Amino acid sequence: KCVLDVLSEPPRNQLVEQLSKFRFNASPLFAEDSKVRKIATSKLYSIMRGIAVMIDTASVIAETTASTDAVAHRQVVPRFEMFWYIALFMCSFFILDMVLALAVEFPRFDLFVGRTGQRSFNLFAIVQQTLVIIGMFNFPDGRFTSTFRSVVHRFSFLRVLRALVTLPRMGGKRLQQSIGELYIMIRALAGTLQPLVWCSCMCAFILSIFGTFLAESVARQISRLNPPTEVFPEESPQAMLLSDWGGTRRCMYSLLMTMLGGADWGDLFNTLTGYESATDSAICFFVFICFTFIALLNTVTAVFIQCAFMRLEKDRVFAVQREVQEKQEYLLAAKAAFENMSDGEGKITQQDMVLYLQDPEARAAFQRLRLDTDQVGKLFLLMDTDTSDGITLQEFMTGCLRLRGAASCVHLEFLHQDLKFAIQALADMVMLMEDQNEILTTPRSESPSSVKQAQQLGILQRGLRLLSDQLKELDINVQEGLSRCQADIAVHEGLSRCQ
Repeated sequence: KCVLDVLSEPPRNQLVEQLSKFRFNASPLFAEDSKVRKIATSKLYSIMRGIAVMIDTASVIAETTASTDAVAHRQVVPRFEMFWYIALFMCSFFILDMVLALAVEFPRFDLFVGRTGQRSFNLFAIVQQTLVIIGMFNFPDGRFTSTFRSVVHRFSFLRVLRALVTLPRMGGKRLQQSIGELYIMIRALAGTLQPLVWCSCMCAFILSIFGTFLAESVARQISRLNPPTEVFPEESPQAMLLSDWGGTRRCMYSLLMTMLGGADWGDLFNTLTGYESATDSAICFFVFICFTFIALLNTVTAVFIQCAFMRLEKDRVFAVQREVQEKQEYLLAAKAAFENMSDGEGKITQQDMVLYLQDPEARAAFQRLRLDTDQVGKLFLLMDTDTSDGITLQEFMTGCLRLRGAASCVHLEFLHQDLKFAIQALADMVMLMEDQNEILTTPRSESPSSVKQAQQLGILQRGLRLLSDQLKELDINVQEGLSRCQADIAVHEGLSRCQ
């Protein structure tokens, strides 16, 4: 959990980090078991907050649509007082919600992160909504004529965006899982903002390079054959050439339209070469087309996809949700296999498992569970934890989780350390037995029982030596397996770096 928390936390500004950890030197306003704290952190209150966000978003869209439609139909824009009162009620609710959250978190004072991680964004939306209400009551008939209302209403998109950002974090776990795909898309898009900035800078440099060359070429064509003050007719090749390629900014704009599909590059090529044979301009334009559509756009797409996947892999909520979903699907498959083996009896024996695995489809099902089907007897003994010669559903599902997959380097290292401890303990026991044997075999007046004890100790000593030799041999095998496992990891890492 700590590793996932570290990976999922994006780097924040140091000032924001310090402000989000600010605490007053005071006691909490509400105890841990107080009703206010329980209400503020309940699932029902979270759902109610989500409904309020959706109502506010719908009112923003409806008010903007009705007002702009009135202007489009050349009508007087009504006041729409109903939207005034809806905005006033929603703004009051969001302010109270913010105050309640800060009061519950007191003495911690955080205006930037909060419960959903988007408190600063919610604060900006509340400020915008407050200014909208002030403009409504002070300039009731100036929806688009009042500069204050016009500027403030332009930022109403913040309240629509608030719904998109905060809704996946509201509600209970079931609601969050049902809209998990929406959360994934939002996080993936948020992770592409920084690559978008750098890709835009790279595209601007490329447009500048080709635009400068083409602008120079076009200016040379026009200046060499025409006087500087000559005015060209609208449909003439010169006028069309200057319209699309006259100047560096027009060249960059035409290249951008070609890159994004806003204009047919064949038409732009005709205007570029229609006035005079311009071989250098034609070659430059074709190089730009090939470079853009074959190299640049594919590279940008690959970068964005990679960034989206990296952001999702580092996201804690997505990682936990995926792990839980995979484990749930695995346990359901294990339960289905157990039911097929037990035939409804609730318990399976070793014979049931052997008979079940004679079917190729059953062996394939076990392999999908990542269980070794070549050693059924050992697998049954490892799952039968209570040694009752029968495996229950709980034992089978727990055993599947424990025994699935091949042994990793960590498992081999644990086994290696355990063997080293066992070998050392046996060596100490052998030394102790040798000392005892030496004492008992010392010539003296011995009783028959002492001689018998010496024989038994000798037998035990030989058995311990044999067991010690076997453990040493097993330790060598484990070390070889550990070395092979580490070599495989090194090969995989090398292949990953090459890819």
